[in-house]
Amino acid sequence: MIMKKIISLIAIATFFISCSKQNNANFNIHGKITGLKKGTIFLEKLDLNGSQVLDSVYIDDAQEVFSFSENIKEADMFAISLDKSLTRRILFFGEPGTIDIETDLNKFISKAKITGSKQQDLLMEHDSYTKEIQFQNLDLIKEKFEAQKNGELDKVDDINNKYNHNLKRIYLFSANYAINNSSNVIAAYIAVTRMDNAAPKLKKQIYDALTPEVKESKYGLLLKEELDARL
Repeated sequence: MIMKKIISLIAIATFFISCSKQNNANFNIHGKITGLKKGTIFLEKLDLNGSQVLDSVYIDDAQEVFSFSENIKEADMFAISLDKSLTRRILFFGEPGTIDIETDLNKFISKAKITGSKQQDLLMEHDSYTKEIQFQNLDLIKEKFEAQKNGELDKVDDINNKYNHNLKRIYLFSANYAINNSSNVIAAYIAVTRMDNAAPKLKKQIYDALTPEVKESKYGLLLKEELDARL
């Protein structure tokens, strides 16, 4: 009898905590995974050095749909994953509001469609351009390996020059893109995470262009911390 009362009290407490969480939520995720029969979906908040599980939901009725409600202070990078699998993990830039995520069980990452986040849209636009150049550099790495194997030193030098030129193109595009979107948190995020080896002075131009609100954001503060250490 006592055990039943304890279980009942725990269930009631869990219910009220869940209701309170939803009432205070300013960040809602609605999702659908076509083909999902059962599994645990995790919502994670990402940091530069790791991640924190915010919530999870177990699905075993083939409904294919799920939802999360959280209260967040600012836009940030998040992920949803199925059973914590790296091959079934979707990264996205979330912000207060409602975000819809739809994907397919068999093509979890490639079929992912994310709507409702302006910051995510901006990041995808940025990455769609830089990925083209990054793919070019991957081809150059293969060419360089073959040239080194064949002793073609002049060709190696030419490939190195093309590779470095492409890196400069990426950094200049990223800097220009961030400056043009300086009122968005994604501008500071790009400077911190997409421009690892860029010159500090170039990153300083981005920081100087940021609005006061973005400078006080998580990634604005991380950018300032990096610049203080390097300049």
